[in-house]
Amino acid sequence: MDSDDIAATRILARKMLRKKARTELIEGSYNRFTVHEDPRSLPTWFVEDESKHRYSERYQPSKEELAIEKEALKVYNARPSKKVEQAKHRKRKRLDKAMQKIKKKATIIADTDINESSKMKQIQKLYRKEKDKHKEVKNYVVSRNFSSSGPKKGGRLTKNVDARMRKDQRNDKYRAKGKKKGGMPGPKKAKVQKGGGRPKQ
Repeated sequence: MDSDDIAATRILARKMLRKKARTELIEGSYNRFTVHEDPRSLPTWFVEDESKHRYSERYQPSKEELAIEKEALKVYNARPSKKVEQAKHRKRKRLDKAMQKIKKKATIIADTDINESSKMKQIQKLYRKEKDKHKEVKNYVVSRNFSSSGPKKGGRLTKNVDARMRKDQRNDKYRAKGKKKGGMPGPKKAKVQKGGGRPKQ
């Protein structure tokens, strides 16, 4: 379903929660076009009676209702998941707890009889060291063996990379460095294969 269909479904579902609107929707779903019967095959009195007491047309959400519902869906989808919010909250809580401990140590350092600049350096070093402990560092694992099922996932902070891509990036840096110095890298040396084979060009 596209966004319009999802919005229309949500609008209808909300209307079905109320008894009056639900009854109107159910009654509006029945009309003389529900069953495709030839009026000539029906009794005359039935056709006349149905024309007098015809049910309402099927409900269709308006453009304004669809626009409001689509905007609400966009806001809802942009919201992070509950587990992500809980993980961030736990991380902030651990960091605050660690900072409180560092604050006590910083107070002790501030009360010592040493130079003010030395005090500041020691306090900044304490805070920087503690923040580095809680900093997330992504590990890059180079895939060595080919597997049809793909590389194994190592978690959120682990990323599998290709060895060829790593070598290409290293070569690009090397060429860029040579251009900045005003010279170009020299020609590649031929690699000799083991076993007396021809050298690779």
